[in-house]
Amino acid sequence: MPSITIRNLSAESKERLRKQAESSGCSLEALARSILDQAAHAPAPPTRFPHDLIALVDPGEDLHSLVRKHDQPQRVIEL
Repeated sequence: MPSITIRNLSAESKERLRKQAESSGCSLEALARSILDQAAHAPAPPTRFPHDLIALVDPGEDLHSLVRKHDQPQRVIEL
């Protein structure tokens, strides 16, 4: 079975998860697996363009570098 390593998780988050696992009567690993399984099967949140883009930008920040950074080729749709 595949596995993953989660780096840079704060000590506070790990401790809170450990306490949740303990109160649920399961291991930290089982709780993390359950959380990830639920997240993987949840529907993707709807895109809220342009609000999502606006949230990435500070007032006065140059948009051109941000757009270039997130620009991805789009597939061609033939009509």
